[in-house]
Amino acid sequence: MNDDRNEEAAEQSEKEKSTEEKKQKEKDSMRDSDSDHKEEAEQSEEEKTTEEKEQEEKEEMPDSESDHTELPTLHVGLIPAPKAASDLSDKLAGELADLLRDYVDDEYSWKVEIVVDSYIGAEENAAKTLQQAQSISDDKNWDYAIAVTDMPLFKDGEFIVAEVEEELALAQISLPALGFAPLLRRVREASLQLVSEMHHGSSEEARDREQERVDNMDPGNDKNMHKIGSRELCKAGPLNRFAPIKRITVNIDRVTVDEEGADTTVRFIASPRANGYMRLTSGMVRANDPYKVVTTFKSVVAVAFATGAYALIFPTVWMLADSYDEIRAATLMVISFTAMTAWIIIAHKLWETRSETNDNKYLIRLHNASTVFTIGFGVAIYYVLLFFCFLFAVFLFIPPDLLESGDGIGRPAGLPYFLYLAWLITSIATVIGAIGAGLEDEETVLKGTYGYRQRLRKEYIQRMKEEADEKK
Repeated sequence: MNDDRNEEAAEQSEKEKSTEEKKQKEKDSMRDSDSDHKEEAEQSEEEKTTEEKEQEEKEEMPDSESDHTELPTLHVGLIPAPKAASDLSDKLAGELADLLRDYVDDEYSWKVEIVVDSYIGAEENAAKTLQQAQSISDDKNWDYAIAVTDMPLFKDGEFIVAEVEEELALAQISLPALGFAPLLRRVREASLQLVSEMHHGSSEEARDREQERVDNMDPGNDKNMHKIGSRELCKAGPLNRFAPIKRITVNIDRVTVDEEGADTTVRFIASPRANGYMRLTSGMVRANDPYKVVTTFKSVVAVAFATGAYALIFPTVWMLADSYDEIRAATLMVISFTAMTAWIIIAHKLWETRSETNDNKYLIRLHNASTVFTIGFGVAIYYVLLFFCFLFAVFLFIPPDLLESGDGIGRPAGLPYFLYLAWLITSIATVIGAIGAGLEDEETVLKGTYGYRQRLRKEYIQRMKEEADEKK
């Protein structure tokens, strides 16, 4: 009996223990579940807090784009000719929008676009250039447009540096008329001035208001635009002393006017005309890149040097250098320089005449002047290069003892004599090189002598001449 009771008590105790373990496991499970839910809730709260913080930080940061887009936008179009004008416009476009905001009107957001047009660089008629610019501007729906050509513009007896049609919101710049250098700075300044004329007005009253604003401009700006007056196209340089850019206003009848408030066109002209030739010619020479003349005639340089170096071994040349005075040597240099320049122009038919083109006499003179100075500048580089080559050859090829002996000049030879000998042989070799220059291929000469735009003009004139000869 007692054994049975003991067994039942043990079984009962075992059941109670098992039940308590189950309850404990359920409590632990519930506790773990609550802990997991709590962790998830805390993590969710942390994520939410992080997002809120990020959102708050974004709201606190200044939104430069939204501030910029809140302003009304004005579109300015640059319409350059291909090649040089296009490359220059690409460099300018990146900074022009900010400069317009700083120097023209900060109450607008400015956007600059570029459309390259070959007609802008082929037409020398200023009126037709503006017509083409107007067509492109209307198609693009621009507020203002500036045509940038690398051709000289001639209008109403004057060489045009830049022109503004205020009523049409159109302007144009002639790169050659800006002179030799630095071109990027001048185009930047001219573009800002032209947009200012179109945006604020060209009347005397409007220009006076702009001058007051310019006078109050912060002088600490790195572009130094505050130094340019409201009636100046660009900052005056050394060339302005001899060929100043003059601002004039004309009415639709092309008569100069002084009446305030009249509908006017503003022109910046190279004045006087005689000095304007100098400004335009220097700009066209720069566009032709005269340094290419030397590379074009590199074979001529080689032949001239080889011929001159061979002549150096003969005592006759040594005696000539010892006998020539400065005037005779300088005259020989001028003759050789002129001979090579003239022979290149004549042999390759680079000189223009009225019978070959329909251009007016002023433009023909301008193109011929730019041709002479381009070739002349290249020949000058060619001459200097030969001089240093011969100076080296004189010391290398001529033994001093033989030079100073009775078979030579018969006296001691110092550095001045060697310089004089190199000078003389350079002049002789240049004359020889002039003959070889006439044998170069005509197409090669055109590519090496002229820039892209001037080369197209020369090729066009030659085609017209060939067609006229065929008709005969």
